[in-house]
Amino acid sequence: MKKVVVSAFCALFSIGMYAQSNTGNLPSTAQDYVNQHFSSVSVVKVDENSNWQIWEDDKYEVVLSNGLKLDFDENGNIVEIDSANGEAIPASVLPAKIATYLSANHANAQVVGWEKDDNEQEIELSDGTEVEFDAEGNFRKLD
Repeated sequence: MKKVVVSAFCALFSIGMYAQSNTGNLPSTAQDYVNQHFSSVSVVKVDENSNWQIWEDDKYEVVLSNGLKLDFDENGNIVEIDSANGEAIPASVLPAKIATYLSANHANAQVVGWEKDDNEQEIELSDGTEVEFDAEGNFRKLD
């Protein structure tokens, strides 16, 4: 009986350590973002891209249990959100101007992708439409 209790304690402790270390290598900005917007979803995996991959804009990739993939730059700023299985991206993570435009013009479509770079932001909707915005969130065009 003592072995069972000790084994169970060790198993629970190791699971807790794994879950905590899962986001431990992320910058605090990225950790705060995940906790603020996705606190009800567990983190499945965190990958840190190698420094020699200079063509990569994203430094950290976080995979959530609901199928969303979050990419962060080296400072922990979000640069991309993708849905692997059609899971809708919460409107709360989108810039306010973009969320307002989408609710007014594409109210029935769910957002399944968002990407930001220096000059623009791009939204992918569940119906396949791509909507482009400038860096400030002003509408540019539909693709």
